[in-house]
Amino acid sequence: MSDLSNDSKPQSALPPRPTSRDELAKWVKDELDMHIPDEAICQSHKSPMDYLAASFLDDGDDLLVWANRGGGKTMLAAIAALLDALYKAPIDIRIIGGSFDQSDRLADYLRKFLSMENLSGAVAGRMTRHRIRLTNDADIRMLSQSQKAVRGQHAQKIRCDEVDLFDPEVWGALQFTTRSSDRARGGIEIFSTLHRPGGLMEHLVEQAQQEGNFRMFKWCLWEVIEKCDKSKRQCEDCPLDDDCQGKARRADGFFRIDDAIAIKARSSRSAWEAEMLCIGAKRDWLVFSEFDRALHVADVEYCPDWPTYRAIDFGYTSPLVCLWVQVTPAGDVHVIDEYAHTRRPVAQHAVEILAHNLAPVVTTYVDPAGHAREATSGAACTELLASAGISCCWRASSINEGLELIRAALAPALGPARLKISSKCRGLIKAFREYHYPLPGSSGQPDRPIKDGPDHFIDALRYFFINRMRPKIGVHRKRY
Repeated sequence: MSDLSNDSKPQSALPPRPTSRDELAKWVKDELDMHIPDEAICQSHKSPMDYLAASFLDDGDDLLVWANRGGGKTMLAAIAALLDALYKAPIDIRIIGGSFDQSDRLADYLRKFLSMENLSGAVAGRMTRHRIRLTNDADIRMLSQSQKAVRGQHAQKIRCDEVDLFDPEVWGALQFTTRSSDRARGGIEIFSTLHRPGGLMEHLVEQAQQEGNFRMFKWCLWEVIEKCDKSKRQCEDCPLDDDCQGKARRADGFFRIDDAIAIKARSSRSAWEAEMLCIGAKRDWLVFSEFDRALHVADVEYCPDWPTYRAIDFGYTSPLVCLWVQVTPAGDVHVIDEYAHTRRPVAQHAVEILAHNLAPVVTTYVDPAGHAREATSGAACTELLASAGISCCWRASSINEGLELIRAALAPALGPARLKISSKCRGLIKAFREYHYPLPGSSGQPDRPIKDGPDHFIDALRYFFINRMRPKIGVHRKRY
């Protein structure tokens, strides 16, 4: 039965509330004349219908939707908001986009749905750009992405569209805005592509995968593309074939194949993989685009027959990072362990590092700036480490010199990769995936990586390469 009050159409005018996945799909088709793709094509992916069923029928988790450009994220968020407003009232729903234009796009869908003859009687008053009210005490508001707009809000459902464009402080404030009611559990739903290395969406995806604090729904072009008719298209002649491999034959979506072909033709490979195939963050601005977890992360363990080194980058509010590195007889580099902590004096770090030791260490390579005396203590970090039993050495170099040495180990011009990282080194692995140059339009020198966290792990590794792996080139001159 309807939750509408007696102020509008009779309750029987509202379609019955869907109570199953099949009823939900039928409701969307009958009431909105829309088909929601319901086939997960790629391994570990979900379908758009999986999300909608979880949002409306389960109502028990915070949800994270990672999907391709044009993958129906905004439309689905609007359908979910509409269903909540119609059947879970009284309810407060807040829509926040990466920009207000993004919020307005979602609101456009809602206004379109509620203007349909079969649903128009549910609206109370005039729908505006900022607010939609229903006669059953459902209240939907579109907010700008700002501290002022977010703070003080209390709602059952918060839906965030294109969260990769959110300010981290606004996102932090949003965590305190949800309140449950008798009809709806308080929760946040997130919708975005993932295209920025080190961006908010990448962090949220990582949290969802490792900590499970969001229930994640991931789909890409193949879950939403229209079904490919083999009588009209041949795989060997199709520009999509190298990625598709017949997936579109099983699809049942709305994204036109011709549009996908046109987009691929004018995209870089990096952008295509990030925006349409949802493989990961766009790699154009990554410092180490050569890094491949499958290739460079391995179960490397300590070997007592190989020399062991430490490499340290100093920090206080940022972490002090120490890496343990071994060099094989063939000259390959294995990073076997890491240590990283903030807001500790150097003497305490030294105790922790020595207790953490895996084996006798040949030497410890550090940031050259560490030998400068501090104004407050009068001592240098290297002196403090030496007094604790950790002797250090260093060599001045440019940032790019060290980065090139690391790149050469990741992807040598000849032969296989020469750098392997233990899966225990989560901080270093994360740094390789996020360390990036300034994005277009942002401040910073285009050839200098951004110093925003991942750099400390990379800097420690850079000091090792500069000191231990710098090539020695001998020149033989012929005597006459």
